[in-house]
Amino acid sequence: MKKILLTGSEGDVGKVLLPQLAKRFDVVGFDLRPHHGPLNVIQGDLTRYEEVAAAVEGMDAVVHVAALLDCREVARAVDMNVKATANVMQAAIDKGVKRVVYCSTVWASGHGFSEPYMPIDEEAPCAPVCVYGQTKWLGELMTEWYARQHGLETVILRFCGFYPAAGYDEEGGIDWESADAPGLFLRYFGAGFKLMNPVDLGEAFALATEKPGIAGERFVIGCGTPYAAVDAAGLRSLPLAVAERYYPGVTELFAELGIRPEPVRYYFSHEKARTRLGFRSQHDLGDLMRLYREWKGQ
Repeated sequence: MKKILLTGSEGDVGKVLLPQLAKRFDVVGFDLRPHHGPLNVIQGDLTRYEEVAAAVEGMDAVVHVAALLDCREVARAVDMNVKATANVMQAAIDKGVKRVVYCSTVWASGHGFSEPYMPIDEEAPCAPVCVYGQTKWLGELMTEWYARQHGLETVILRFCGFYPAAGYDEEGGIDWESADAPGLFLRYFGAGFKLMNPVDLGEAFALATEKPGIAGERFVIGCGTPYAAVDAAGLRSLPLAVAERYYPGVTELFAELGIRPEPVRYYFSHEKARTRLGFRSQHDLGDLMRLYREWKGQ
């Protein structure tokens, strides 16, 4: 079983990702904050190279998720999102780690209205609109530099994010009794935003950790949708009409649930993640419609 170090294991993403990765790997967490639970987590500081190198010793791969999102202090953001990334990469080289998965963000290319075309994909020119996006973009460049200079296998995930949704359990099932059904449908309707299923989170990072032949690549990761560039204008003006072409019956179901979707003004492409990485979110809007109808006995 591969031994994996997960940085940022006590953060909002890491604390969900750690037990998911533990299903498939011998995983060890690493975080500045203490861990209160049954899994193995090292308490340490990513800005201190010696502590990072000690944690990386003996690992087959590192999944680097730790990041500072509150970037009002620019110097601290550079320390946490760029210098700490360099420490992880250098430690991986020094300790003979084969692969590092770097969790970047869709904010690295700008996010939303600033990109020059839709859907936003891995080739969108990077022009970050905030310090967080800028420092994560610099982290991507640092990751790629280590790959070029040292032959380290690196995989970059441009993450749409993870935000848990009421109703999903740790095995990816939906308890419709406790679920916010309108909220779930709206989040799958909006094109390719944050993952909400814990199983999807684990699957995306597990594939990036172990799939052969993808070193040096980057992937946009979020909830999958079928929308294409030709749908951009329609999604901004008549989004339900566009969705109806892909998901027949969605207009009727949304009316039944009292859902009035807002225009979809920007969205992401997950085509490369599907075809090259092999990742597709467990559910899309059509799956959700089917599961809901089955639960309702319709």
